Amino acid sequence: MASETLLAGSSLLIVGGAGCGKTTLLRFVVSELEKAGLLVMAAQPSGGKQFLTDIAFGLGVIELGEKIPTTSGLQILIADFLSKNEAVLVCDDAHRLSVSLRGWLEELLASGQRLLLAATFPPSRDIFLKLPRIECKPLPSSAIRGVMKDAARELGLELTPAQISSLQERCGGNPMLAKRVVREHSLGMSGDQLDHTQWIDGTPLILAGLLCFSVLRFIGRGMQSTDLYLIGGIVTVAIGIFRLLLWSLPRKSNKLGT
Repeated sequence: MASETLLAGSSLLIVGGAGCGKTTLLRFVVSELEKAGLLVMAAQPSGGKQFLTDIAFGLGVIELGEKIPTTSGLQILIADFLSKNEAVLVCDDAHRLSVSLRGWLEELLASGQRLLLAATFPPSRDIFLKLPRIECKPLPSSAIRGVMKDAARELGLELTPAQISSLQERCGGNPMLAKRVVREHSLGMSGDQLDHTQWIDGTPLILAGLLCFSVLRFIGRGMQSTDLYLIGGIVTVAIGIFRLLLWSLPRKSNKLGT
């Protein structure tokens, strides 16, 4: 779907956590675009002028040995080339781009230039908000098990189903972490810490449980039981305090893909 989107003339942003497979997907899409005969220019988010210089050399806008223009000069040369030639600009780790470079990419996007960016939870502003995006979701258990078995085979290890299940709990559907925990296991490292962030929010369940206990207040009133009435009242107050504490916590992240 990603390659079809770009071949149709649109741009694309790939978002997700570190190690979730964005770079692998990016390389696959680039390969498909090159097979279709498109000029693809990939550059890493280095320093501002270096990023532009890499693109300029890659597109043939400037030659080796020539005096490198200023940053604004490079931007003009690249934009002029792209306005006359069909190409796709590709950047992995785009969240590391400076604000000024993201602004320049916005200008290219507005002029009809196709962009393919990959970023780890980028901020929800400027170029990242304007691009159609797809999220790299955690891999299913079967796929993660396959990654772990392949990693173990490369290391000459034999993992039992029980060991794979135990190690899988530390991955959270992340293929990079799946390979890492297998390497740690081969080195005899316990690695008890969990690096993934795929958790279930249990707050609604807690609130529902507390609300059930608050019903005791009404039961106590109906049965004229002072004890039940007091317990229900205490639980009701506890719910109010708990909700106030929840509202005081930081709100949802303003980064895409989280």
